[in-house]
Order: sequence, then structure tokens, then C-alpha cells
Amino acid sequence: MFNASVAQTQTTTQAAQKDTVKVGTVIGLLRDSVHNYVLQSTTLAIYKVQGNELVSYQLTNNFGRYQFKEIPVGMPLYIVATHVGYQSTKREFSISPKTKTIDLKTINMQRLDVSLKEVTISAVQAPMQMRGDTLEFNASAFKLDSNAVVGDLLRKLPGVTVWADGVITVNGKKINQLLVNGKDFFGGDNRIALDNLPKNSVQKVQVYQDKNDKDPVNPKTDMNIVLKKDKQDGMFGKFGGGYGSRDHYAGDGMLTYFSPKTQVSLVGAYNNVNKTAYDVGTLMRFNSFKGEGINNDYHSDFRRAGVNVFRGGGVTFSQDFSKDSDPRQPYFKTNLLKGEVFSNDLDNKTIRQSETIISLGDNGHLNQTSDDTRHSNDFSLRSNASYQKRTEHSSINASYNINNSQSTAQATQNNRSVNDQTQNQSRSFEQQNTTRNSTNASGSVALNTNRYYDFGKQKNKSFNTELKYTFDLNHSNEDSKNITDFTATDATQNKYFNRQYLKDIDGGTHTFVTNLKDVTQLFQRRGNRFVQIDLNNTVKLHHENENDNVGDLASGASAFTPNKDLTNISHYKTIDEKPSVVVSKDFWKSLDNRFYKSWHVFVNAQAQIFDQKNDALQTFQNIDRSYRYFIPATDFTYYNNQYGEYSKNYSFGYYTSVIYPTVSQLAPLVDNADVYSITVGNMSLKPAYRHDVYANYAYYDQKKKNPINYRIELSANLIRNNIAESTRYDELGRSVHQFINLAESKSANYNGWVNKAFNFKDHQFQLSGNSDYRYSEYTTNVNGRDYLTRANSFSASASLVYTFKSIWRADVGEGFEGSKTNQIGLSRYTNYNWATNLGLSFAFPKSLFFDTRANINNNKTSASDHNIYYTIWNADVGYRFLKGSNGEIKFSVLDILHQNKSLENYIGANTLTTTTANVLQQYFMLTLAYYPRHFGLHKKK
Repeated sequence: MFNASVAQTQTTTQAAQKDTVKVGTVIGLLRDSVHNYVLQSTTLAIYKVQGNELVSYQLTNNFGRYQFKEIPVGMPLYIVATHVGYQSTKREFSISPKTKTIDLKTINMQRLDVSLKEVTISAVQAPMQMRGDTLEFNASAFKLDSNAVVGDLLRKLPGVTVWADGVITVNGKKINQLLVNGKDFFGGDNRIALDNLPKNSVQKVQVYQDKNDKDPVNPKTDMNIVLKKDKQDGMFGKFGGGYGSRDHYAGDGMLTYFSPKTQVSLVGAYNNVNKTAYDVGTLMRFNSFKGEGINNDYHSDFRRAGVNVFRGGGVTFSQDFSKDSDPRQPYFKTNLLKGEVFSNDLDNKTIRQSETIISLGDNGHLNQTSDDTRHSNDFSLRSNASYQKRTEHSSINASYNINNSQSTAQATQNNRSVNDQTQNQSRSFEQQNTTRNSTNASGSVALNTNRYYDFGKQKNKSFNTELKYTFDLNHSNEDSKNITDFTATDATQNKYFNRQYLKDIDGGTHTFVTNLKDVTQLFQRRGNRFVQIDLNNTVKLHHENENDNVGDLASGASAFTPNKDLTNISHYKTIDEKPSVVVSKDFWKSLDNRFYKSWHVFVNAQAQIFDQKNDALQTFQNIDRSYRYFIPATDFTYYNNQYGEYSKNYSFGYYTSVIYPTVSQLAPLVDNADVYSITVGNMSLKPAYRHDVYANYAYYDQKKKNPINYRIELSANLIRNNIAESTRYDELGRSVHQFINLAESKSANYNGWVNKAFNFKDHQFQLSGNSDYRYSEYTTNVNGRDYLTRANSFSASASLVYTFKSIWRADVGEGFEGSKTNQIGLSRYTNYNWATNLGLSFAFPKSLFFDTRANINNNKTSASDHNIYYTIWNADVGYRFLKGSNGEIKFSVLDILHQNKSLENYIGANTLTTTTANVLQQYFMLTLAYYPRHFGLHKKK
């Protein structure tokens, strides 16, 4: 149940006196007038007599008591108490300036069925109230600007925090899903509803626990936006376009319609300023109205390499066939069909340079450079649909996804390698033209049934089962022509290749899942069971058929000659079955409205049967292997919820898995045209066995004000018979790679985050931080010698966001990423990057808005003696006009300092690579946009 104590948040509104000397305290107690017991979760609101202005509001605690602070003294006030099933009660009072405290003693509330003289209270709307296990906020009690949207309303609600990324928390607990009239709203992205639905269309906001959650110990919390009867449908959208310096342009649009049963949205975008999207939801979020606030999240991606032209668009829809409209019901029935079609076309021109240092130990280093020019075009058309039908004791879910893509690429690459000890050099020139077409289709069908007790017939019915089938099918064909010209200081090593690859691949995976849950119920009529036993089995069937036709064009020849070593036909199959018996036990202890504690323990006795077979024209690729392993798992979870105070989660676990060698590791086709990197096989490879342990702790504050939430995750693994790469380099920089089994691999991981919000009337501060650390230790083999390698990576970031109403926003953040590898006796490489983010936005007056943000970067690697600094600074100024602020004009200055650059660093066991590329740089743009918005298209009586 959603406990009332979670909502015991005392909030003083902006109507409170600003002079803190002249504020007082109001205390008292609420009781039932007939039975004399205390009334929990009663809504209390204090108003000024003159003008009925709201001063403060809250709910009574578990003992029926309340305490208001910062209430004006020396003026006439009245308090209104409302509770479901009782008559509203009103009492007038005034706080003495001398005592600054008043005790209203006991207020007795009369039940509605008691025939007494009613008290009429006009022009008063309770800000919030409890209805059973649901907390309801009345939207009309919160006064906002006429252009305000749902996000602006939620920021006004006591105990509710809307974080910068769209996540919503209520007294510290994350809202699992935001619904509108009990339905998923355009895919479930909170920001679609927060930024587009007007506040004046909302009747109330409901917060409750999901009764259909599979985890009854710690069920998720949902929020439902209930629209007014005359605002049940509507349409909103955007049409915008802009043109700027250096022939930069951008256009985007959205048109959306919703009703209680139907949702449809049409979106599109066309630009050459690195604004990309690969689904309808992303474009909907980018084109949202955003009410009182400032639209500052749809900027160019200055990190993307190359010159890009993007075209994309699509449509999404959903149709609800159910008659049920209240998701708070324990068996909420659904009958929902959803679908989406989206296409995108990205044209990219990239010029990239890279420098790589390879340590060879006593044999010095290889210094390699590469200059790469590439022009590619990638087009894809994706469609997906899902159908969900859920009744009281069963559900069926079906979905599919199809992706068709075509790509073309033309690339040239110049490579150079120098051995700093022997001064041996080599060069290669590579030219490639590739055309690829592929189709991927995936989907699933799942049936779930629940065992229940029929009180009429006094017996159990049905079973707790899960039956699921999934498929993932793919087909692709590729036509590639590659020219490689390799020269070296030793002319006898010179090589030239003109090779054509025709590749056709057809494959797929079929997965069958059968779960018989809680089989102990089959042997008992009613009553508690000692343990729960589940019988599970998963079978995964995979196949892949590949046809490779490879030919070489000799100098002066007019036709390609078949390459007998690379031309191949192969049929690869695997059978992966995992039968298991899961034994679990739950313990709990609770006290109504005080606390709930639970312990959950499970042990998964699981086996794995893995068969692998490959039949190929190249006979050395013929493989037929069978494996049998025991892969157990166990977990312990403790949950402690102290209502109105905090909740804590602890979990500890252990699980195992097996890593099987693939055909490309066992017996690959060796392509000698890839001169600098050749991979050979190893038929002696054995599977690697992995052990993982983890420990997690989470704390969610439920106190009255300024909650703090944090989570810590620890994990470690040990891999025996680790599959590692052995590499041999020659003096010309050529390398031969082979996978081998080495002793062990170890790693340890830490991840943590913390969120803290501070609210002072209309001022809010959001403090967020996260950090991640990974340590790994493994053995590598270079030129026939084993080296112990230790790798460390660490990242941390922190941000502080300040907002005043929806008018001002300022933020500052700092991020750090660093990695280091130490291949003992061979190499030591480091890479660090610091990033500082600054932002300032305001809308003053509300029709005029300004936004500026800067990203300051500082990079350092062990390959350079100097740090590299660059700053990306953007700014926008705009004006909203027309009725409802539906029109917008905006002028943007991007990369003001003209410093943007692409810089990426990659660290391997004994390699360090630094890469730069051409990127989008400074430009100016003027844009115009119109936001059509109409709600309540068909008035409800």
C-alpha cells in the first residue's frame, strides 16, 4: 500500500510572510467525532480570511497530529480539514504576536452519514488528500502562469522533485512510470508529458504503488495525471526551420494527437548541424513546447566527427481497446496495440588522423600513423509494433521489430609504421568501396498465467506459468572492392592486392522459455508454503549460413580470379539449453503505518548444455563440440522501509557463467590483404569459466524536506582459463593475432551515485554526483612472452543545478575520466580528461529567453608532454510571441570561440592511440518556430 506517511511533507507556499520575525506555529489534533480515534493522512490547509489566499498545507501524521511553521501572526486566518468519508471542517483563528504559537487542540470531524447541520465552505480547494492508498494533488489549488505545463505543476507539489534529466521522485522514491489518464503517454518518456500537456488541463495528480508489480516486497511507485473532463483529447506540435552562416540549415516538425483511446504522432527533421535522432520519441522530446521554461536541450552534437547531413522522420501510434481506465486496481486490465515506423538517412564525410605507440619491450617501440578519408551514406527503415492483453489471471504480450538498411562507403587510408630502434619502415595505401544491404527481424510472444484461489468452489485454479518465444533473424549481403599497396624498406616484402569480396549471410536465433512458478502450490489447497520452488528451462537455437566469394584481380587482367583460400560456404549451429531449479524464501515483519521489513533468499541450481557445430567448404573450419557445465547462482536481499523516514535496500549475490570460443577464434579465414593485422586460429582453445560476486546498498530518504538518495554497487569477477589475445609484431609493424587460454583474469568494480535536492520556497538546488572505478588484472602475451597487466579506470562527475520557478536556471558541473595500464616489464600508459560545464538560462520577461553554456575540456596523455585545452561555448536568445506563446524566434551562436575539435584516446595493454577528426565548428543561425496547441477538441459533458 502507498503509506500516507510518505506524503507527510510540510510546505510553506510563497504566500507566507517574508519577514521571518513575524511568523508563528500552529499545532493540533484531528479525531473522529463518533469513535474518537485519530485521523491519519487528513488534508489540512491554512488560508488568509481576506482574499482566501493559501498560506500552507500538509497531511496529519500517523498519530493524527499536525504542526505548521512560518505562519503569519496578527492576522485573521482559517484552517480547513478534509478527509474522505467526512464533512469538511473549518475553524478561524489568529496567532498572537507575543506567543507566536497557537494550539487548536482537538478538531472533531463528522462522518458524512451523520445527519447534522453542514458547514458550507466556498472557494476552497484542498491542495492534497489521501483516497485509500492513493495520494492525490488537486491541480486547481496551485496557481501558475497560463502557459505552464505539467512539469511546472509537479515542481510546485510538496515532496515532488523533477530532476534535470526528467526523472521524478516523490519524497526520494523514483516514479517508475508517468501515466496520463491511466495510460502510457507516447512511449513512457516522462518529458513528453511534462513539457507538452498544459497545467490548466489537469484535474489531479495521483501517486500510488503498482499493485501488479512482480515484486510484492518493494513494489514500484507510479504517478497518474488525470485530465479534466473537457480536456481529454488534444493536439500539439511544432513546425520550425532555420538558416545560418556557412550554409548551415535545420528544419524539424511534429504533429501529435491524443484521446482517451488513441495516440498518434508524426515527426521529421532535416539538417546539416549534427542534430540526429533514430526514433520518434527523441524527436518528440526535442520538439516539445516546455511551457514556462527554457528550451535548451536541442543543440548540435559537437562531439560527432565529420560533416553530417541528416534526414529522418516517422510516425508512432497506439490504440487502447480496453474498457478499464483505473490503473490503481489490483488487476488492471489492458488491451493495447502500439506501433512505430521511422526512417533516417545520414550522409557523413570524415577526415581522420591517428597516431599509435606500440611497446615491444626490449625491441623498442612501433610508431604508427594513419590518415583516413571516408564518405559514407547510411539509410535505414525500421518498424515495430507490440500488443498487450492482460486479464485478471493471465496476460499475453507480442511484439516485432524489422530493420532494413542500406549503406555505401568510399574510403582511402594511408598508413605508416616506423621501428624506433631498427628504423625499419613500411607504408600502405588502401582504397575501399563497399555496398551493404541487411534486414533484421526480431519479435516475441509471451503468455503468463497466475494461480488463484476460487472461494466459490473452494479450490485453486490455473498455474503460475511463463511461456515465451523470441526470434532474431538476419540477412545481409555485401559487395566490397579493396586495393592495398604495401611497401617497405626491404623491397622483397612489398605486396599489392586488388581483391573483391561478395558475402551473403543468413542466420537467426530462436529462444524458448518455460517457467513453472511456485510448484509447491500444486500440492496444497491454501495456506502458507515453507519455500517457493520454480522450475525453469531456456533453450536457444542459433544458426548462421555464410557464403563468401572472394576474387583477386591480377595486374593487367580484366576479370577477378577466385581465391581458393578465402572462398567458402559454412553452416554454423549451436544449441544452448539451461534447465534450472530455483528455491526461494521470503520473510517479512511489519507494523501498520510504521515500518515494513522483508528478507528474500533464492538459490538457482542451473546447468548449461552447449553444443557447437560448423560444416564448411574449408575443411579446417569443421567443428563439432559439446560442453556440460553447472552454473549456479544465489542472492540475498533485505528491504527496510521506515514509513515517512527512509527505505534501505541491501543485496548480496553470486553467479557463474561460461564463455565459449567462437569459430572466428578457433579457425578464422586468414586474409593476407589486411597486411598490418592478421588473425590466425587456435583449435586448442577451451571455454573460460567466470565467477561473479556483487553487493549493493541503496538509501532513499522519505523525510519531510530536502531528501537525499544514494546507491553503492560493488562487484568482482574471476575468470579461469581466460581467453586472451597473443600478438606477435615484426620490425615492419605487421602483427599476427591469436587467441589463447591464459591462467586467470580478475577484476573489481565500484559504482555509486547520490542525489540531493534543496527547496526554499520557489528556489531549488539539485546536487547530483556519480563515480565509477574499475580495476582489472590479467595476463597478455606479446612476441611469445607473458606479461602481467594491470589496468585502472576511474570516472567521476558532480553537478549543481539551481532553478527559480521556471524562469531562472544555472548549473555548474565537473567531470573526470582517467585510465592507466601497466604491462609490467613492457609498457605503462595513461590518459586523463577533465571537463567543466557551465550554464545559465533565464526567461525575463517570460516571453524573452536567453541561454548560454560552455564545455571546457582539458586532456592529457602519456604520449604528449603538454595538455590540450579547448572550449565549446554556445548561446541562444529568443522571443516567444502570439497568443499562448505559440510563436518563437531564436538567434543562436554556436562554438563562439571556434575551438571545437575531435580528440579521442584509446589505451590497450601495450598500445596508446590518439585520434583527431574534422568536426562541426563555429556558425550562427536564426530559427523560426510555431507550436500549434489545442486541448479539449471534443468537449465532454
